[in-house]
Amino acid sequence: MKFRHLFYLSFIFTLIGVGIPNYVHGQSTELKWHSFEQALKLAEEEGKPIMVDVWAPWCGWCKKMKKEVYPELSAALSKDFVLTRLNRDDNEDKKTYQQYRITPLRLAQKFGVQNVPAIVFLSSDGEYLFHISGFVEADELKEILGYVAVERAERL
Repeated sequence: MKFRHLFYLSFIFTLIGVGIPNYVHGQSTELKWHSFEQALKLAEEEGKPIMVDVWAPWCGWCKKMKKEVYPELSAALSKDFVLTRLNRDDNEDKKTYQQYRITPLRLAQKFGVQNVPAIVFLSSDGEYLFHISGFVEADELKEILGYVAVERAERL
């Protein structure tokens, strides 16, 4: 009987512990990733810049960005950006960008991305702004996101 109470108490504390960090910080780890074409359309409709996560299936740092960095910044990402991802190794699918149908590999090259992970920022009308390459810690990326969001607000 005592064991059962301990089990229930530990279970409840585990649930509370898992839920509190997201509740306290007001963040949800669920991010809405759109297809590239959907992101372009949505960004134009909402007037938000686009953040393009350029990744590759074999890239451990890319997986770390998606699993650890982006969820930590989910509030800012969801509020101020339209999110999409490009598999840099994909040389078969076609994406539409500025009236061209090109593969994600060629599109990444068009944005100047040679290494992964990389993050490309596009304006709300799909124009290339800049990109950063390599793994970026959440606090560094937060500053960059803030800069892009402020630039957007100043143009409104």
